[in-house]
Amino acid sequence: MNATQRANPASGGIEDLAESPEFRGALAKLARDSGRDEASVLAQAYRYLHELRSGHSELIYSWLVRAGRALLGSGYARIDYDPAQVARMRELLRTSPAVVLSSHKSYLDGGALTVGFHDHGLPPLTVFGGINMSFWPLGSLWRRANMVFIRRGGDDAVYRCTLRHYLAYLVSQRRPLQWFLEGTRSRTGKLGPPRLGLLVYIADAYRDGRIEDLQLVPVAVSYDQLQEVAEYAGEARGAAKSAESLGWLVRFVRAQRGRFGTVYVRFGEPVPTRGHLGSPEEARSSTPEAYRLALQKLAFDVSRRINAAIPISGSSLVTLALLGARGHALTLQQIRAAVPGYLDFARRRGLPMTPTSALDSDAAVVGVLDGLIAQGVARSHVTGERAVFGIAPEQHLAAAFYRNTIIHHFLSSSIAELALLGAAEQAPVDRAAAFESEALAIRDLLKFDFFFGDREQFIASVESEASTLALDWRERLAAGPTGVATLLETAPMLCSDMMLRSFFEAYSVVADVMASGDASRPLEESALLDQCMGVGQQHLLQGRLRSPEAVSRHLFRAGIELARNRGLWSPAEGIDDRRRESAASLHAMLRRLSVVHRIAVQRVEHALGAAAGSESR
Repeated sequence: MNATQRANPASGGIEDLAESPEFRGALAKLARDSGRDEASVLAQAYRYLHELRSGHSELIYSWLVRAGRALLGSGYARIDYDPAQVARMRELLRTSPAVVLSSHKSYLDGGALTVGFHDHGLPPLTVFGGINMSFWPLGSLWRRANMVFIRRGGDDAVYRCTLRHYLAYLVSQRRPLQWFLEGTRSRTGKLGPPRLGLLVYIADAYRDGRIEDLQLVPVAVSYDQLQEVAEYAGEARGAAKSAESLGWLVRFVRAQRGRFGTVYVRFGEPVPTRGHLGSPEEARSSTPEAYRLALQKLAFDVSRRINAAIPISGSSLVTLALLGARGHALTLQQIRAAVPGYLDFARRRGLPMTPTSALDSDAAVVGVLDGLIAQGVARSHVTGERAVFGIAPEQHLAAAFYRNTIIHHFLSSSIAELALLGAAEQAPVDRAAAFESEALAIRDLLKFDFFFGDREQFIASVESEASTLALDWRERLAAGPTGVATLLETAPMLCSDMMLRSFFEAYSVVADVMASGDASRPLEESALLDQCMGVGQQHLLQGRLRSPEAVSRHLFRAGIELARNRGLWSPAEGIDDRRRESAASLHAMLRRLSVVHRIAVQRVEHALGAAAGSESR
């Protein structure tokens, strides 16, 4: 090794790593296996260490905290942490190695964590982010304030080896780490699928005995309102993502000036690595397949706990009501009549809620609407007999972002409604068993958009929600379609159409396009997405789709993943018949949703009529 190669390959205390026998041995083996010269592999690894380097300058860290506080303060009244959760977090970070795994809704998420941890006396986090954010001049500053920039994707074995050992080194130093489990910002509002890359390396460090255990801390960062939703809506329609640069940063900072409400940071229950992987010895002795499955379950467990911590906001409930109106404007009274069932559902289950979610007065609803109108998501008409409100033109995807942040809280109840309708259509002797099979079939349709527990947990959850709809739901189901219709008419709340229609409509567009094409020709994803956007817009104009937010490249991609998973992607014998069957099954699901919608509308109209009658008396 020459002097240039040995000269300070990395800062932040990782010179020891660069010279460690484990790291050098792993690189030497990699060189042998690849037939490369060992010196060239070492030189390449040292360059990567230089790229990964991070350190802690108290002066720069303090400056970035102040800058983050100013940026967030220009648009948000405060960053809201739960004091009891903070106290538990402080104790956890004092006693255990930990990785903070956060949801990712905005570029502001990192600032909300950095500022909040500083202001609440929590230790600074070593933050992992994409190398796209390392642009001049902030990249060099962030590197001196615990930021590690990493490359995404690629197949560079030397880089993967270097990153793996660097992560293991940081964990062995008991530095609390943080990254976004989704890997990128959610463009739809709901939590995206977990990326296993860094988590695999952390688990490997545990399996190799570098640490006794590791606590994975789920964190939900959410917002009353978010300026970036307009960008996400544009990308869903096909617009290109803006490249990060100094000019981009200036525009982003300026766009944060406004009144967007509050930022909420909530910690979920920590997930001990040992609980999923067993002891390090057990993890080392497991098969690669079993180890990979355990890692996937670990990541899904963290994702579910992030979801459980996301609070229900006023924006999510108001956009839910406005989207459910299907293009019609609503009065304040109609908006208020649409949300009590959801609020009661949330309160009875102890779901997290923000102060803006109360919506118990016209003033509370107006406060939320004012923010959405200022942002351009909603619009008002106030010169008629009474004020009415609706989704602004071309803003359904932006509104759906807020609605989608809370869908997971209502997912089991939504599936219970649809499973009851599907099971009621079966022969009388089959209905009890059909409920479970219908629920599992719906779970299978939605598995690329949502996270579910194992089979037993899932069925127990759906049956529990069916009992909430009606304690005697099994007897009602045995009576067939009439019994289930009566059950839904008298249920405390109906939510499946409001929550899930856009997803099933998007899947149905993908299925229709695939079923109508030449089954002998291979499919190309980009071209199919373009075709789905065109057909989806056509169906929307014809009234064949009810949800404008279903015409989304993001949702169509999930429909494509579903088709691949079901073996419907590649040409094969009988593929055209199977594609048509898949499309037919999705249209049957949409018919069930229409039944729920009709009943839900009748219930709201009845509630409004009863309220009007009460006022006249």
